[in-house]
Amino acid sequence: MGRTLGLIADRVDAASHECEVAANEVISPGLRRLVLRSPELVGLTTDPCDVTAFRVSRTDFRHYTPALLDETSDGSAEVTIVVQRHGDGVADDVPTPGHDLVEALTADDDVRLCQWSSTRAFHWTTEERPVLLLGDATVISLALAMDRRARAEGRDLMTVLEVPAPDVGAVRGLLPEAVVVAAGDEPGSATDAWLAVNLVALRALGRQGAVEPVAHLAGHGPSIQRHRAFLREHVGLDRRSIRTQPYWAPDKAGL
Repeated sequence: MGRTLGLIADRVDAASHECEVAANEVISPGLRRLVLRSPELVGLTTDPCDVTAFRVSRTDFRHYTPALLDETSDGSAEVTIVVQRHGDGVADDVPTPGHDLVEALTADDDVRLCQWSSTRAFHWTTEERPVLLLGDATVISLALAMDRRARAEGRDLMTVLEVPAPDVGAVRGLLPEAVVVAAGDEPGSATDAWLAVNLVALRALGRQGAVEPVAHLAGHGPSIQRHRAFLREHVGLDRRSIRTQPYWAPDKAGL
């Protein structure tokens, strides 16, 4: 989410898609579902781990994962993004420009959506390996995208999400087959506890086909490092089978 040179930012912005807001609704105290519509999206595809962005200043963008991309009956297509809302837990001196932009959008507003892509280090690969996804409330869109793709490819997917207690019900409604645990005082601690008592299930993932799973860890940076170490030490995953993407860390500029 870093800044970029103004000239490069202008080029990225010029290649963006002109969209309008089809819906922008609060689905739980900490989550918002944003739906953008545009005929420019027709015929496009998206992969899990793809990232798009909104330009929030001359040199600054804020990045989000497309959850769903669907064509409509009126010749357009809609992209859905589930966004974590920031509340009283964000310090007054920590900027949240992306959050502020999304919160202010209303139906029929015009907005530019950057073209999306994945990085080489964190991307979806079409193969037969089972998938493990660990994340938090910033990972809901990614989880939805992976859920749809895994179903389409007939792959096993184990998703474990740690979210604030008021959002647990909404996330379980969006992802009925995911494990959704209420977050504790320390980020990642609820997932730490779940991993510790579910070693058998983790070790069994993919064992039936004798294929090592591929793990995607996203969200809180320090938690990712702990969970990566746990999977290597206690589950036996090879480091090359673990893909990581930190979305946030304490005291950093937020969404």
